[in-house]
Amino acid sequence: MCPVSNDLQAEFIEQLRTRYDQTSPGPLLSARDIERWTEIVGSTRRQAYDVMGRHLALGFHEGQLSFWFCDAVAIGVIGFVYDDFATQGEDAWPTSFYQVYLAFDAGEVGRTGEDPVEKYTRPMIAKIVDELETGHG
Repeated sequence: MCPVSNDLQAEFIEQLRTRYDQTSPGPLLSARDIERWTEIVGSTRRQAYDVMGRHLALGFHEGQLSFWFCDAVAIGVIGFVYDDFATQGEDAWPTSFYQVYLAFDAGEVGRTGEDPVEKYTRPMIAKIVDELETGHG
């Protein structure tokens, strides 16, 4: 399963990777980025968030995207998700994206001597990818 099946989506993700690899002040994911991603996906913002989540999960699972990149993008997107939820209610909530967000969030902090990415994030992402592959996610 390829994490990016559409050339425009792949290009967008690569642009984000380039931007996130640089250490520049300020927000790295803008409202315009979210609008552009939604246009590329050709759907609602809620569905576009879910597609972003699938890209992050698959890219990380297959070793094409780093944990820190995926975590940073998920953190950037979740702010927009919360804004949409506040203004539009439950119909705006992207369930699939939120599961991916939680998986990366879980890898941020662990107990002394443990690797939280390996202990929490990888198994959570593996489960999400399995559900995507079997059509349950």
